Amino acid sequence: MKQLKVFKKNIIILLIAIIAIMVVSIILKYHVEGEENPPFQVSKIMVISNAYGVQKEKQETNWNLDVIQNNDIYIDIIKNKNSETQEIIHKIILSDFHLERAPKKGEIVKYHPQSLENGVYDNKEEYKITEKLEYSGNEEKSDIKNLQISNQGGLIFLRIVNENLGNYSVNETEEIRHDGTLLEKIGMTDEEVSFSISFDLSIELKSEKKYKANVILEMPKGNLTKEGTTNYQIFGSEELVFKRY
Repeated sequence: MKQLKVFKKNIIILLIAIIAIMVVSIILKYHVEGEENPPFQVSKIMVISNAYGVQKEKQETNWNLDVIQNNDIYIDIIKNKNSETQEIIHKIILSDFHLERAPKKGEIVKYHPQSLENGVYDNKEEYKITEKLEYSGNEEKSDIKNLQISNQGGLIFLRIVNENLGNYSVNETEEIRHDGTLLEKIGMTDEEVSFSISFDLSIELKSEKKYKANVILEMPKGNLTKEGTTNYQIFGSEELVFKRY
């Protein structure tokens, strides 16, 4: 009888251990793989890197330019065709920006697209992103100037700039290429201006469900000082993990 009780006790302990292992396995799987079919997902993120000179002042026959390296980030959010639920986007939030690896030269500043006019950003203090960038869902269509995205998905973007890199003085008769080759003219290398940054991308739905993924981007990639402009993209379904929060 005593042996039977010990046997039953061992069986119960074994069952508890098996259940605990299964629960831990599920938690670890979710931590690594995230949601299997979130209602919305990121199709891709594209980063286009360039550089340009900002005119400070004209000195007789010379132009005096501050050289700035810019990185435009485009994030394409789409409805997940494999999701069985009908959801509506309430907000898209980019937050918790962190400089994972700082550049050897310059200062990193983030700008939201409300300053965008005809494809040109206005890098003013009032347009800086301090804590977060928030897009609200719009029933009709995306409206970047008012930080709105279609409630069924669309394109959002921001600019990350490396400022205070140096000054380039040039005769007004000389042709200026406003691109990454300006960096080489002031003695900069690709390695000196490269950096990596991370941020959280959150998708909040009208149903109060919330999903979050961490994004890490390297900028600028490629041989910017020689090519002038470089770009690359990552695919959200392969490289981003969304989790409920």
